[in-house]
Amino acid sequence: MGIMINIAEALKNRTDYNILREPLNEMLKNKQEAFEKENPIDLLFKRGTLNKFQETYTSSIGFAHAFAETSDYAVAPIFNTHEGFSKTYTSRTFQGGFIITQQVLEDEAYNTVKNTASQFMTRWHGDLVEYAMVAISSGFGKVKDFGNDDDGGVSHLMLTSADTSEGNIMNTTKNPLFSCGHTIVRRKGMNDADIAGKLQSNSFCVYNGSTSYGIDLAGDDAGKVAKLADIINQVITIQENYKDDNNKYAGVQGAKVIVAPNDARLVAMLNSAIDMPMFNDFGQKLGPNPAYKRATIKTTPYLRDLDCCFDKTSGKAVGFFIVDPAYNSENQGPEFTERVALTLNVDERKNPYGIAYDARQRFDINVCSWRGIAYIYIGSTEPSFNQCYQLADDNSDGTYAVETRTGWSAMTKLTPIATIVQPVSVTGSTTVSGKVEIDSSAEKPVYTQAVT
Repeated sequence: MGIMINIAEALKNRTDYNILREPLNEMLKNKQEAFEKENPIDLLFKRGTLNKFQETYTSSIGFAHAFAETSDYAVAPIFNTHEGFSKTYTSRTFQGGFIITQQVLEDEAYNTVKNTASQFMTRWHGDLVEYAMVAISSGFGKVKDFGNDDDGGVSHLMLTSADTSEGNIMNTTKNPLFSCGHTIVRRKGMNDADIAGKLQSNSFCVYNGSTSYGIDLAGDDAGKVAKLADIINQVITIQENYKDDNNKYAGVQGAKVIVAPNDARLVAMLNSAIDMPMFNDFGQKLGPNPAYKRATIKTTPYLRDLDCCFDKTSGKAVGFFIVDPAYNSENQGPEFTERVALTLNVDERKNPYGIAYDARQRFDINVCSWRGIAYIYIGSTEPSFNQCYQLADDNSDGTYAVETRTGWSAMTKLTPIATIVQPVSVTGSTTVSGKVEIDSSAEKPVYTQAVT
């Protein structure tokens, strides 16, 4: 992403503007470069460009097979490839600006000019990040709004992937980016049961059994780090085993990045879950940590504004993403698509008198493949921000229909395996007496103590 500054011919002979033009333009460019050194957009999205109004990407599901056994001198069989799901990438136009008044120029208040320009560029790039964050939160099947009517206008966002609700490439109903009902392409001869049996998910929640959900990071569960580690390991393993549109392994094998809201407890627990090579028998059984070095961790405060990541009522983080940047880069994953770079047109105005900076940029958020990003919800209350479609036989009578799912039913439930979490509790009053004895003949030393 670049920046272009166009200077109108009318300004070339203005002495006061010539004094500040080059320093101001250089400052604007430097401001963008500094912001992009650690841009939250790059944690969740790759960057791409459009060279036309819109562009349609269509996947090829390749060949079901490439060879078959034949007899000698037999004619080699010919295998055909087929068209897969498609998605059209577009851009939107965004504009804004500010004016350096004639009075400021007359008074040679160049520090005011510099501060105004700096604040404008900071806000522009901040808006880009906020727009991208709203876009990712619109990937749960519900429309999200960016902006408001009192301040320029509203953008309505809903991010969908290329696959359709029932696997038919002619169906216009696209699945949300995050869904438990992602489909493969419905080949000739496939029926609803074939498609329903191959549904995949990139939206997960933690299920503890019965009606208990979530991981309370602020609670007294001594096994919460072990639970979190096991869930992370399960999701990454599921990602590595994803099938592509042709029902072949997709190869989501790149290095994974956990992108989380900047929450004190969540960051601490994630670091422990990823960096601890062995569990220490504090609330969990001894043994290797299944999530050790399975991902790196990146955080951003911008995710605290999303209800899918942070519950403002309880003040707790409730969700995070696991991203495979390499897969997304090669397979049209979530993308910040730029059609026209940020452009500043500078003109002299007479009403009001002054120098006007008019900014314009064309971009949008697009996505084809959902496989390079997954979402994990660790909250304990049923979410209200999600909705997806799922091809299912709810009555178990062989009749399939696309059902709308919300809340828990729109996510895949994952349960921490019992061999990881070993809760220990003591009820009533106890007194400890006697001496500690060590049975060194056991496979693992056993410590016993008389308890009354």
